[in-house]
Amino acid sequence: MATLTSDQAATWHSKALPMLQTSRERLLPLARRAERVQPQEVADIVQRDPLLVAQVLRAANQRSRSGLSADVIAIDNAVMLYGVAPFVERFARGPTVEELLAGDETRYRRYRSAVLEIRFAAGLAREFAHRRHDARPEEILAGALLHGIPALLGLLDPTHVVTPAMLPQLLGAWHIPEAVRTLCDEPREAGPRQVLHQAALHLAQDMQHGWWQPALQGRLQVIAQVLQQPIDAVWRVATTQALTCAGRDYAETAGFWPAARWLPMLPGDWPLPAAPASAPLRPDPLAQRLQALHLAGRQGVPANQIVSLVVRALAEGLTMRRIALILLTQDGRLLRTRFTHGAVQDDPLCRLELALDPPTLFSQLLQKPQCVWLRGDKRREWAALLPEHLTTQIGGADFCAMSLFVGDKPLGVLFADRSVEAPLVDGDYQSLRRICQLACTALADSTRRAS
Repeated sequence: MATLTSDQAATWHSKALPMLQTSRERLLPLARRAERVQPQEVADIVQRDPLLVAQVLRAANQRSRSGLSADVIAIDNAVMLYGVAPFVERFARGPTVEELLAGDETRYRRYRSAVLEIRFAAGLAREFAHRRHDARPEEILAGALLHGIPALLGLLDPTHVVTPAMLPQLLGAWHIPEAVRTLCDEPREAGPRQVLHQAALHLAQDMQHGWWQPALQGRLQVIAQVLQQPIDAVWRVATTQALTCAGRDYAETAGFWPAARWLPMLPGDWPLPAAPASAPLRPDPLAQRLQALHLAGRQGVPANQIVSLVVRALAEGLTMRRIALILLTQDGRLLRTRFTHGAVQDDPLCRLELALDPPTLFSQLLQKPQCVWLRGDKRREWAALLPEHLTTQIGGADFCAMSLFVGDKPLGVLFADRSVEAPLVDGDYQSLRRICQLACTALADSTRRAS
């Protein structure tokens, strides 16, 4: 059995998993009408995005809880656990696949194709589980969606490949409940439930290559035996599900071939479809976030929403690694972290607390709206304003920090840094300064409209 290495485990243990851009676009509007949104409406969106499902289940099952707290497997239960608005705020603000694979159209197309295949397999597994009257269909659906995680992670980061045999170990590291992990494993001895689940997933794979595949009849026979139904009835379920999936995802299958494509064809070695000559241009996330900030000020959006837009501009537009909102306490004596994005739970940045006296770089920033980029010689130049206790809390890497003001009153500091592999360049810093200017203008406009 292949073993998950410590390097692989560390890479995927708490790293933010990217979502599809369509998932974000469908989730964000729900926050504006959260009181009228049913948890299942949110779950239906999340369940179309396997890595988003993994992100939600990982976070929900790693939370601090009492001994009486139950495992979270159903996505609608996770939505109820957080509440619709907090759920959207937490899970719809992360990186997207489109951002991570920008410029690599081949890998992006393979990723989208893999997602469509996982959706079909999950639908097939759920349908057969329903016909077996499974008492816990949410486990079946979660197991089917997570079963395809290794292929997706391999496309995102080919240097830290997780094989299917390693998947149960990875899910264990993520604290995914054992009932789901068991479904993702293929032991030598298994009960009817797991046999049916694995046969459904393999059948979905076989159907991607043609209904005449030699192994397909064997899968149908296994499923028929578990369900105690004729093979023809099982095949009708499979073909109906293939057609349903192709119809439901029609808008997303341009340039892809769903499993249903083979149904009217004769057996043979058919050529694969040619890729489109050019893919449609996707909007620039940074330009979208800057436009949103500009409009927020003109429309009098509340200050907390403006700060949220700033965080999104840094995370989505500039792909910053860690972001921290560090606000002044009510007595005006301390700066304290109130929100982080991209920082692991035990990161000192999450618990940063900094007195304004003696002066530090952060307290100096609060004198006026401004932005700084600490790099190279600047660290030596500003050494007197970078005491050891501050460096310990934020780390020793290069970073940017910008002051936030509401009118003429300082609100706090926004801190952001990048990974060593993707350092900031001058163009990024100019964009960050633009974000700072728009944020302060929007906050000032918001204050004037509220008064």
